[in-house]
Amino acid sequence: MREPAGPAKEGREAALRALYRVERDGAFLNLALPPLLGNLEARERALARELATGTVRRLNTLDWSLGLYLKQPLKKMTVWIRNLLRLGAYQLLYLERIPDHAAVDEAVRLAHRYGHRGVAGLVNAVLRRLAASKGELPWPDRKKQPLEHLALLSSHPRWLVERWSRRFGLEEARKLCEANNVPPPLALRPNTLRTSPGALVEKMNAAGITAALSPRLPGSVLLEPAGPVTELPGYREGLFSVQGESSALVAPLLQPQPGEEVIDLCSAPGGKSTHLAELMEDRGMVTAVDLHPHRLKMVQHAAERLGLKSIKTVAADGTAIGRAGLSPPHRLLVDAPCSGLGVIRRLPELKWRRRPADLERLARTQLALLQAGAELLRPGGMLLYSVCTTEPGETVAAAEALEAACPRLVPQPLEPFLPPALQSGLLSPGRLFLHPHRHGLDGFFITLWSKQQG
Repeated sequence: MREPAGPAKEGREAALRALYRVERDGAFLNLALPPLLGNLEARERALARELATGTVRRLNTLDWSLGLYLKQPLKKMTVWIRNLLRLGAYQLLYLERIPDHAAVDEAVRLAHRYGHRGVAGLVNAVLRRLAASKGELPWPDRKKQPLEHLALLSSHPRWLVERWSRRFGLEEARKLCEANNVPPPLALRPNTLRTSPGALVEKMNAAGITAALSPRLPGSVLLEPAGPVTELPGYREGLFSVQGESSALVAPLLQPQPGEEVIDLCSAPGGKSTHLAELMEDRGMVTAVDLHPHRLKMVQHAAERLGLKSIKTVAADGTAIGRAGLSPPHRLLVDAPCSGLGVIRRLPELKWRRRPADLERLARTQLALLQAGAELLRPGGMLLYSVCTTEPGETVAAAEALEAACPRLVPQPLEPFLPPALQSGLLSPGRLFLHPHRHGLDGFFITLWSKQQG
């Protein structure tokens, strides 16, 4: 069945359509959902966000609970009905404020529109049985099957739970999983060429939006997501960018100076490129490189909205950047493609899409980008490597491999540039490792080198 014509009429329908696109097209929920909310009231928008995000976050637990009452596997159903059952199960298991009968009745109503009478009967029967027995589900035994228990209770893939349990121990792995299930606040990075953090907070509060300065990262402004970012005060005027606190930490650690030449080797969608340009007072040159020309349009649009003139875009393969005809820069940022397992709380789809083999493949790509960047960097220049993951192969191992291959790179201290709340994340003077359950931030790894004379 194709998506019905016309806009979604209420929050549950918008959530269902977003989940359909996430599964069928491999879309990310944070991009698939907003276009579906335009005609809805604020309350229905909030419901759609909560239902869609919660359903993705709790996917394996929902599928397991539904499987207890299905005669045929979920995978044999249409994408519509599969996700409609998940939406209903999420409300029954995780949203106490919604009465069970309302969750079931609304799911049945949507089943008539997105399926047929027989499917509606199935949805009704399965959800009613789940509602009646949800307090007595046969969870795996915590002592006999600790990994299976944690994977289902915390809604994470077993392979990740096992991986983290080996590294941290079971109890700390549990804390990491729990942290991944807590939605983060919306973080804004003020465009300091046009406003200040304090002024941005005042602007938001004056518009009835509760905002505050981040207690962990000076300069970041935090608020609870309440609607489209594009409708926030100051967005069209280029007063801020949306950027998580860990991500906003990266560009300042590279210490870019006005008038310098800086390369962002993996720049799209442009958050760090524009941050670099702002820190440089829009003087000098930030070359934003990306493999895909269509992604560079996002960088260009971001620079235009923020009023930045010092950014130029170059479509090139970062692993072969030496052949792109660029001048050796003073500073080079490799914010490399990675598994994204440090930002699961923002993008819960990632924990279901990633596989162990992805980590090895991405680590090889990261090392190739780092080696190419190090070769292009001028003597005396600074190279910064950042990834939004907590996996050692993509982080510490990649950094060590680069140092072995490029002995002219010397680690540089990060401590003088870190706020006190993040000092505990230092593995060594030149390496920072942030974890959601330890620091209340996205998982990130950052390391900085200078290049000695040959």
